Amino acid sequence: MKPFRNTLISAVTATSTMTLFSYIVSKKEGENFKEPKLLGDFVKKSFNTSEKASKSLGWGLHFLTGVGFAGAYKVLLSLGKKRSTVKNGLLYGLLAGGAGVVTWSLLFKNHHNPPKTHRTGFYTQLVIAHVIFGLTLSAFKGEKKSRKISKSI
Repeated sequence: MKPFRNTLISAVTATSTMTLFSYIVSKKEGENFKEPKLLGDFVKKSFNTSEKASKSLGWGLHFLTGVGFAGAYKVLLSLGKKRSTVKNGLLYGLLAGGAGVVTWSLLFKNHHNPPKTHRTGFYTQLVIAHVIFGLTLSAFKGEKKSRKISKSI
């Protein structure tokens, strides 16, 4: 249970950090680059949900996606027998950002009435936000290193 708890904590922290960045850029640029808000708008326009339900679902989907991306990071590290480092976090952030751009592009392209946002700006900040996500994940060193440290103390 501890590995899942650690993944959940790292996911919530990394997702919160990237989301804060997106909100700051949104305010600075005067655009809606807020992933939870955009997801909520997609939900509202797709299922005609209330504003409150759409907002809650947008945030829930955003954090659920963050947990999935954090889990994928842990799996990739495990498969490659790698440790969580700044370099690996940076590379994973770029990979996750690319996956995010593809996913959001498909959402915007295939929706009958997508939310309005400056897409090029959104995709640019999305990649940077995912780099922040990956770097934040890299701060969580995981189980193996924790045990090594505690053994050496």
